[in-house]
Amino acid sequence: MSSGVNVHKAMSRRSYLFVPGSRPERWGKAIAAGADAVIIDLEDAVAPQDKADARRAVLAFLKEAPEGAGDIFVRINSPRSLIGHHDLGGLLDAASSGARFGGIVVPKASVGDVALLGDLIADVDKSIEIGALIETCAGIEDAPKIAKASSFLTFLMFGGADLASELGVEIAWDPLLPGRARLVQAAAGAAISSIDMPWIALADEAGERAEMQRSFALGFKGRAAIHPKQVPIIHKMLAPDPDVVEQARRVIAAFEEAAGGVCLLDGRLVERPIIERSRQILARAGRDSV
Repeated sequence: MSSGVNVHKAMSRRSYLFVPGSRPERWGKAIAAGADAVIIDLEDAVAPQDKADARRAVLAFLKEAPEGAGDIFVRINSPRSLIGHHDLGGLLDAASSGARFGGIVVPKASVGDVALLGDLIADVDKSIEIGALIETCAGIEDAPKIAKASSFLTFLMFGGADLASELGVEIAWDPLLPGRARLVQAAAGAAISSIDMPWIALADEAGERAEMQRSFALGFKGRAAIHPKQVPIIHKMLAPDPDVVEQARRVIAAFEEAAGGVCLLDGRLVERPIIERSRQILARAGRDSV
């Protein structure tokens, strides 16, 4: 069954800003912060005794269809838990009653979680997206299957903190690099987006920029954020260099002049992978100019 998800829009998102589900006074500020999407978190950011109240508040908020509701996601608790069932049921009931939101993020996602959620969404609102948080060794191992578990799935997000805990390592680039690489490859193989974990040392902007540079060079298409000030940094780091954009334009122009045939540019053969990469760069440049 085909979904009604706007794949182009989903693939163009650069930033996902998390905001606690128990802090309604922050939701409007998060939406106004300029992130491409906001994730209201009912899982880790909410204490167990506050989860039911937070869910009720989030559902009431979504039923009022705030401006930009199409880019609001909700991270539920695990659908394999009772409270996660309540989260999921509440969101789908709200959607069937006309509430507007962009999608549902599944923590510690498995193939079964994503497939089941996709089946339920198909019966309610085919525009709802699924985001899968890959946070465990099992999740990394199954990432290629998870990435293809539903047509409603639009991104995999790397959950490095929980993975580091399971591995018994620091939350640092080197020990988490193998997991990151596997997630990027799994997402690319399914033609969906890959989103890296947020930088948690808010005072260390130099470290944040250095890790982002590595992350985007590895192939991540976007990044999560935990503070509004991180959003413009993400967008700036993802914007292609003007010289790279100009070279991409030259590649496409040479290809079009050759009427789609083999061509040379600056003494080098322009092959299809180079053409596709140039198109991706120009698409990013066009997105960042909007």
